[in-house]
Amino acid sequence: EWEAAIQAIIEEQGIDLIIPCTAPVESSAYAHLRERLPKHVRVFAFDGDISDELDNKFTFNQALVKAGLSCPETGNMESLEDAMEFFEGKPLDGKKFIVKPAVYDPKARTEILFLPISDQQMQLEYLKSRNASKKVPYVMQEVLEEPEYGSYAVFNQGVLTGFEFFESAASCLVYRQKRGKHYDQVMELNKGLGKAMNLTGQLTLDLMYNAAGDLVPIECNPRIHSAVCTLEGHEFLGAAMTDPEHTPASNAQIVTSNPDTLRYWVMDQLFLMAGFWKPKNCFKLNLTDMLQGTDAILHGDDPCPFLAMYLLQIPSLLVLDLIAGTTWLKIDFCIGKIVKEGGD
Repeated sequence: EWEAAIQAIIEEQGIDLIIPCTAPVESSAYAHLRERLPKHVRVFAFDGDISDELDNKFTFNQALVKAGLSCPETGNMESLEDAMEFFEGKPLDGKKFIVKPAVYDPKARTEILFLPISDQQMQLEYLKSRNASKKVPYVMQEVLEEPEYGSYAVFNQGVLTGFEFFESAASCLVYRQKRGKHYDQVMELNKGLGKAMNLTGQLTLDLMYNAAGDLVPIECNPRIHSAVCTLEGHEFLGAAMTDPEHTPASNAQIVTSNPDTLRYWVMDQLFLMAGFWKPKNCFKLNLTDMLQGTDAILHGDDPCPFLAMYLLQIPSLLVLDLIAGTTWLKIDFCIGKIVKEGGD
């Protein structure tokens, strides 16, 4: 039904380019859709198989290994036996590992236990409780050190055409370029990944420090990221997204942000200040910071998205939850959703 609706819109509107701006599940659908669209329709996203490879934490890790790029030690877990074999002989005073879903799953169990531990029975029960299978795989990944960073990259025919590097958090709605030696290191990492896999599309990496002090990617999200807001206004952003032949002639033509650019969602910051939810896993600005930046969706030449989000989208969702008596945790003002416990 979804595919039929997309096909109908393409035919009715004469569309020849699709740039997905979607949630995780839908981005995979768009990646697999391209092979069933008319030949003249270009989807600016990775092929379905590449998207699935990048989205799975284990296969992404193996792609990094194959490309000779730094990455954390990661094991695949599709059964209890996989986990038992992986942890066999691991010293208690050595590396610690976290067990998590191989593919994004907002409903996955969230108890965190760093393994291995001395209580073997407790470790066994914990691993059993993941219920890992081929259909619902997990990974066992080396625990890295904070802080966490993110990078957003745009590729065309294996060439990096756009890049942003930023401090990250689980609920990040504040973006500014993070300069320093790691900026260049992570840009080179993205260049290497793009070349090795001949990527065309957009992806985001989550990165943390290993024991050697290097930033290494812990996972990949093969889709657009809200950090794209810092790249607005760059002269080559349009070409990077729409021109199938575009490749930068030099690093100067790679789409990057102005180091002074600060983007945030004003209502998110006001709700934080008012105490509607605790500033946990996010960035809280003060008024001085806010005056130095701008709202990510407010623009004088087109205020409609800003007004629609804050006056229509969010209030209507809140009314529906009020009627249904649904409990919620916070509001995501970036994509316009009400965040609930155990759901996306």
